[in-house]
Amino acid sequence: MTNVSRRNFLTAFTSSVLGFGLAKNVKAGFRNKVSTHNGSSPIKVQKYNILGKTGIKVSDVSCGAISFFEPNVLRYAYDLGVNYFDTAEGYMRTKSETFIGEALKDIRKKITITTKHGLSPKVKRDEIIKRVEESLKRLQTDYIDIAMVHGVSDTSLLEDEEIQAAYSQLKKDGKIRFTGFSTHNAKLTLNQVLKNDFAQVVLIIYNHMEGKEIEPLMAPVHNKGIGIVAMKIFAGGRHGNLKSLISQEVSYPQAAISWVLSNPSIHCCIPTMSSYSHVEEYVAASGKSLNRADLNVIAEYQRQSNNQYCRVSCSECLSSCPNNVAINDVLRYKMYFENYRMEKEAMQYYAALPKSKMAINCSNCSGYCESSCRFGLKVKENLIRAHEILRA
Repeated sequence: MTNVSRRNFLTAFTSSVLGFGLAKNVKAGFRNKVSTHNGSSPIKVQKYNILGKTGIKVSDVSCGAISFFEPNVLRYAYDLGVNYFDTAEGYMRTKSETFIGEALKDIRKKITITTKHGLSPKVKRDEIIKRVEESLKRLQTDYIDIAMVHGVSDTSLLEDEEIQAAYSQLKKDGKIRFTGFSTHNAKLTLNQVLKNDFAQVVLIIYNHMEGKEIEPLMAPVHNKGIGIVAMKIFAGGRHGNLKSLISQEVSYPQAAISWVLSNPSIHCCIPTMSSYSHVEEYVAASGKSLNRADLNVIAEYQRQSNNQYCRVSCSECLSSCPNNVAINDVLRYKMYFENYRMEKEAMQYYAALPKSKMAINCSNCSGYCESSCRFGLKVKENLIRAHEILRA
């Protein structure tokens, strides 16, 4: 196959579509929607990477377990070579951890498990230890490979003495191996992580629609030896609602995965594998180079989604809201409800918000948030819709 130069691609596509993926040459050619590697061999993970200084070898396409209903799907992912499984205490109200424990307990030493706990500055050491121990019971294991603090917006939280003491004790007791955090605010936290040693692995939002701004920050983190895992790689997951993508020769999820993995700072990505077909489709993208067909599909997705997708990591509209609505969180829960098909979970997340942060009064507002959105989203309309579908 012929290599296509960066200059030729830049002529053909907008820089917002290409992002990091064109920092190196990519191969021309098409890929079947769910392809095998030579037309007859079974689908298998083709590439493994070392996760920073942890020394852990992880499959480039790994498993996010925010939502699924059949534990055997996880075992099927393992059978196809997936060896990194990401969950959280709060996913499916602890059931995600339970399912992972049920499906994978007999192969525990062959896999890597990450789980996450949301913490506040007022949390006590003993409470953290208790919650981690409860996760261990659900996961049916003696140790967690990577214990993350969930949803960190500012790493000053990780300097809390109680948090430091709890994780230090858990490491000493052999109940966790490594620590890290997940974040929706990588623009700040990736800078901060270079100045402290708590995080050995970070979980960040990275996709072709909201990854470009943080790319200069990723290489220094990678070079420090911190593992980088990518989440929300499908840019809102709207492909199931876009008719024009159905007839494409290339699977949009596979194209999105290839785009993410074309960045050498990324060690693995964790698309949610909630069905057997998801497992096959996503694993089939393992080790594949980003190509022209992928970029065509990504360009079409961006064309239709640019003013529809609320960038999860963006917070530019928040200061404009006179009611202090948690706009990005509310629209993220709407995304979970409509695109991820996580209706119950989305409603639970919304219900957990303080009433002052809900989109209760948006119908009576002039819509200051819309004038602040540089992507042209109908923010007010989406907030009203979110409140309608998410309220209990």
